[in-house]
Amino acid sequence: MKKLSLLISLAVIITAISACGGGTQYRDPSKDKGSMEFGPKEIKMTVNKMVGSMYDFLKNEWKQPAFLQVQRFRNKTSEHIDTQMITNEIATNLLKKRIYFIDDTLTQEALKEMEQGMTGLIDPDAAIPVGQAKSPNMYLSGDIIDNVRTVGGKRLQYMVITLKLYNLKTRVVEWQEQQEFLKATSKNKYSL
Repeated sequence: MKKLSLLISLAVIITAISACGGGTQYRDPSKDKGSMEFGPKEIKMTVNKMVGSMYDFLKNEWKQPAFLQVQRFRNKTSEHIDTQMITNEIATNLLKKRIYFIDDTLTQEALKEMEQGMTGLIDPDAAIPVGQAKSPNMYLSGDIIDNVRTVGGKRLQYMVITLKLYNLKTRVVEWQEQQEFLKATSKNKYSL
């Protein structure tokens, strides 16, 4: 009898667990409630704050053309965070506001096209002219750090995301902003 009730209990637990994980649902990332791990809520809050602050600085204080390039954005936390997801979203939002980014990933290919244009093989009207490429005048850099501790049976994670704009000509940090999170999570991750 004990074995039968144990098997039935086990079957009910397995059914409950599999029912929780079945099917795919799409949700609005801006309405994510957050979780123990870094996710859409933290990304959206960070991007919104950084884009607003950076755009305000570049338009109202910098007041000259800005050509940004993303450099070392380090994750120094205790969890895996893909920092490129954050910088890509920041760049996308700033590009929509006509703040430009320099991307070196296709430099070699562009140089080959310019060289071909100088050989006379390419129609001069279609050839890529030399001397019009832009260099960055600011680097966007930063890091994510955290402090994790346990208080009253809860895991507390204090996380700080800091971004900076470095002026390449002067090496001066022209702009800096932070986004902070203090997440309290029950130590028991699994509940039925």
